Amino acid sequence: MKEIYQNSASSAMPVYADSRKLQQIGKLYAGSSCLCIGEQDDLAIILYKVSVGGPGVFKVGFADALSPS
Repeated sequence: MKEIYQNSASSAMPVYADSRKLQQIGKLYAGSSCLCIGEQDDLAIILYKVSVGGPGVFKVGFADALSPS
């Protein structure tokens, strides 16, 4: 399963390192898109581009349900 998803909320969505949402590792900003590479514990497993570390830097994390774009 690989689908493009978009954060259609008006605010940033937290991204977590674990499926229990114990450690936040980043944010998916409003209007940003990402690649959903799976699901676990009713959370989307996402691959998203980050704004630090230079061009072409990505992270993988867990986020609440997202809307397909």
